[in-house]
Amino acid sequence: MVAARTPNITRAPTKVRSAPAKTIRRATPWRKSASTNWEAKLRPELVPRVVEDSRRGGRLLLPTPLLVAEAVADIPRGSVLTIGQLRTALAERFDAAVTCPLMTGVFARILAGVVVEDLARRRRPRVPIWRLVRDDGTLHPNWPLDALYRAAMLREEGVRLTRRRGHWAAIDTQHC
Repeated sequence: MVAARTPNITRAPTKVRSAPAKTIRRATPWRKSASTNWEAKLRPELVPRVVEDSRRGGRLLLPTPLLVAEAVADIPRGSVLTIGQLRTALAERFDAAVTCPLMTGVFARILAGVVVEDLARRRRPRVPIWRLVRDDGTLHPNWPLDALYRAAMLREEGVRLTRRRGHWAAIDTQHC
């Protein structure tokens, strides 16, 4: 038989806190947040830089969104490239040891947003960002461009896909 739990009533109740006074807010109209302008984030005035990496030593490439776009545009139709392979190719091109992984990932996301804007305006996508996959071959689920659209585009180009842990994944990422 299990004893019922009873509250501890040996302590005297503490003073009840009063609720904070409500502040009166002015009635403001609800504003829709401004949509993200992905094209403005391309920042064509930026130039790639190679700096010394203080943590690992060696030279570190700091890419630009247009540099990443140029590299993605060079991926042949029917092929995919992992972000790691893209970073390695960019580092070799600029004679650096590595390319900044954070900046490369952020710029790839920006490019996916630019493609979304192009599709919303019924224009042809500027960059085939669907050919860029994560290092394990899966399509990134949190990009602005829907993973189902990217999978459909890859299938149309002849890339074999599968489902891996709930995400679309390219079967062969090594032939690029």
